[in-house]
Amino acid sequence: MSDSQPRRPDDHAADPAGGPETSALTLCGARLTDGRVVDVRVCGGRIEAVGTAGSLTAPGARLDLRGHLLLPAPAEPHAHSDTALTA
Repeated sequence: MSDSQPRRPDDHAADPAGGPETSALTLCGARLTDGRVVDVRVCGGRIEAVGTAGSLTAPGARLDLRGHLLLPAPAEPHAHSDTALTA
């Protein structure tokens, strides 16, 4: 899996004060539905980069998600799609 390219600093969303959002959060070791384990860097409320586990280094907070499944929103992990429209 190739890593995504980080955005340029001027691409970040602005914070309410009008300046660029500088706080980044890295989600570490999250498992995807296809079994891959990845790191995800979020900045300004947007996904900035996705890479193989351990590949993203950045200043800011890190959240260890080992043992957790990372799903896109909205996702219902307990849906029964085979019977959802039969009631």
